[in-house]
Amino acid sequence: MHYLRIWADAAGESHLEEVTRPVVVQPAEPGVAALHLADPIPVDRAQFLELDGDLQDPDWHTAPRRQFVVFLDGWVRIEVSDGEVRTLPAGSAVLVEDLTGRGHITTHEPGPRRVLLLPLDPD
Repeated sequence: MHYLRIWADAAGESHLEEVTRPVVVQPAEPGVAALHLADPIPVDRAQFLELDGDLQDPDWHTAPRRQFVVFLDGWVRIEVSDGEVRTLPAGSAVLVEDLTGRGHITTHEPGPRRVLLLPLDPD
């Protein structure tokens, strides 16, 4: 399993990092393919949101809290302050941890978009 991580260094520069989590394979119910499970990550809650990609005005921002952001439909383009840009397909998960510094820019595909927010457990 893998996800993309946005983080800020001590100078406030934001970066992207590919994170790969090891998995274990477990049998599932009869008729269901084996499950490839990564260790759980405690989250505080699940929150769905919708936005209109046509109305956005992308600008630099930091993450409001450490959280996973899962883009349920449409592509998303993420730019970090070190200059790296990635375009991710629908279904991509990003752990945003750049709480300080310049932050990042998020550009959504035009049209109505659905996003799942999973803030990490504050403990």
